[in-house]
Amino acid sequence: MCKTSCIIAEMRWAAVIVLFSLVFSVITAEDSDDAPSLRVLARSSVYNAGEKKAIYCKGKNLQQNLEWYSPSGEAVEGRSTTNTRVYVERQKNDSLLPLIIHSLKIEDSGNWTCKAGELNETIEILVGERVNITNRFESFEGEEGKSVKLNCEAKGKPQPVVQWYKDIQVLSDKSKKYVVRKIRDNYQLEIKELNHRDTGEYVCKVTQNSLRYYTDKRVQLTVQHKPIMFNSDTEEIYPTSTYRTEEVYAILNETKNISCSAIAHPVPTFRWFRRYENGFEEPIEDEDMVVTSPRGNVSVLVLRMYNETIYGEYKCTAKNLKGEASIVFHVTEGNKPNPPDEAGVYASNVSTITFNVTCFTCNMDFESEKAPDPENLVVIGYSFELVPAREGFLPEWDTASLFDIDIENGNETLFTVGPLPNSTTFHARVRTRNAAGHSEWVDIISADIRTTDKAIKFIASLTLLIAALLAIVNI
Repeated sequence: MCKTSCIIAEMRWAAVIVLFSLVFSVITAEDSDDAPSLRVLARSSVYNAGEKKAIYCKGKNLQQNLEWYSPSGEAVEGRSTTNTRVYVERQKNDSLLPLIIHSLKIEDSGNWTCKAGELNETIEILVGERVNITNRFESFEGEEGKSVKLNCEAKGKPQPVVQWYKDIQVLSDKSKKYVVRKIRDNYQLEIKELNHRDTGEYVCKVTQNSLRYYTDKRVQLTVQHKPIMFNSDTEEIYPTSTYRTEEVYAILNETKNISCSAIAHPVPTFRWFRRYENGFEEPIEDEDMVVTSPRGNVSVLVLRMYNETIYGEYKCTAKNLKGEASIVFHVTEGNKPNPPDEAGVYASNVSTITFNVTCFTCNMDFESEKAPDPENLVVIGYSFELVPAREGFLPEWDTASLFDIDIENGNETLFTVGPLPNSTTFHARVRTRNAAGHSEWVDIISADIRTTDKAIKFIASLTLLIAALLAIVNI
């Protein structure tokens, strides 16, 4: 044991002796060098306006006093009642002379020189002014078809690099849409021929690399424009036209909700009309038949299909002070889809349950390019309802959680439902969906409709492990 430890100790001492010898030789060399020398203990650099800096000049074996000279060539004097911003502070040791600059200014930029007789050394100081944007957040409104100019005042030195962005994309002034102009210190962005797509947040990013400084200005632009109809399910924006007709399928003796969605600013006013073959349009005044979303951009017509006279055309009109747009929904009878043939639990975890659902008698022809057949519409998805099970009680479906899941291809059979509470047993049921409506509900009969409690077990195990480690540490 001693042999190894003794060798290590001897190696450490040898290293210490070598290091001491090197330091001693350097000190001896410096002491033996009697030649006068001078150096500034700082590098040429960039400083921020308003800062305070002390820059030291060190001399050795000098015959003359150290002096600092400003960029104008004038000697810097010591501190006095009339000279309190830029001065030198002489030390008892004449070999060190600090230059003190309080509250740096742009005009302090230039070459500062330390001299002693014929010896001198110069450093360059660049004083920069950070860009200060007083109003970094603005809201602005423009009008459809017109132009708008967004301002970004960015005064600073060195001159900043300024770039406008929208949605992380750089706005190029090479396009006909955007023009960026520099008017003195204002980097102005002009957006031409405004439309609804121009609504959003615009960011003016300002960078001063030499000062390692960044700031920005954000402008929220809202464009006033006439309503534009869109499909709330697919988010497809309909082409602008006087009228557009959409096919809607409904099932007799069921309720059909028809959504009319519009992008508009200001928020539009919706009106519904029943259209007849002779061109007559009858306004729908029944408040129980029309529901408007809290944001005001969607209006839903509720049709109770109690007989065939309800089928026909319904027009939705959205109007604001900038204009109006309309869409006609042609409501015809569609088939009620067949319910699933089989449904069971495939897998589960802490927060989800995956079901295996098939419907062999359903139309799953997603790739067909033919027009929809109202008597055999393609099944577009399944609806699941889950409610926590209580022993001795029937499922309360009125309180169930609903999950609508779309089918992406006809061969798909596994569908994951969640998020759900962990370690919970559920009642579950499923039904098919097509463009007309839903099938009857089918109860999923299984004893395994439950989420797991693995997360709880893991946390408990982790707690025990931590406790055990703490006990070992304290031994």
